[in-house]
Amino acid sequence: MCFSATASFGASAVLGIVGVVAIAKAKTKPQKIFATIPLIFAVQQFTEGLLWLSLKNAGLHSWQSSLTYIYLVFAMAAWPFWIPLTVRLLEKDAKRKKIMNVLAAIGSTVAIVVGFVLFLYPVEVMTPLCLTCPASSTPDIRNHLHYEFAFPPVAKSLITAFTVLYIMATIVTPFISSIKKMKWLGIVFLVSYLFAVIFYNSFVVSVWCFFAAMLSFVVLWIIMDLRKKAS
Repeated sequence: MCFSATASFGASAVLGIVGVVAIAKAKTKPQKIFATIPLIFAVQQFTEGLLWLSLKNAGLHSWQSSLTYIYLVFAMAAWPFWIPLTVRLLEKDAKRKKIMNVLAAIGSTVAIVVGFVLFLYPVEVMTPLCLTCPASSTPDIRNHLHYEFAFPPVAKSLITAFTVLYIMATIVTPFISSIKKMKWLGIVFLVSYLFAVIFYNSFVVSVWCFFAAMLSFVVLWIIMDLRKKAS
């Protein structure tokens, strides 16, 4: 997340534990695949923790570019593909599956396009304007990371369309599920995104993923509920 390396590593550790517990509690293969969500978030947060260190430590600077792209692949490409896929694997209603197939296809397209764009255009993670500012400084200046994309004007005009498709794949899919508690996955994603846009508009890619990591606990909750109903 964009607040600090310590916070990122701490979040990664917690999410890793949640992921291990979720997988252990899952009974079926689709449930176990769905339960990997917290572990993926853990790796994502760990990566940004390392990225923070590369910004502050000259000895790790050579890793900065690689860490930036690894993090962005997780944040921007993995979720629109993985969320609809894993939710669809749990679905038993034939009609809902068909709708989810469309959303999964949309998410896969988004993931492929993002990967292509990241390959074509350079991305720079912007060092906070002041890493040692006094506590009275505004948070947006002191403790946030900003990912600067060198997109041409034509590509920038497509950002809105990309955002809509991303939201369709990651947020809409859980609401379609016949699993009642699954809607909370979509709610947490949506609230996290809106919070990031409203309060951290210049740092959405980083901040949203931190708050959305809270959905890992929702994943565990859903797995435990499915286990309870199956027993």
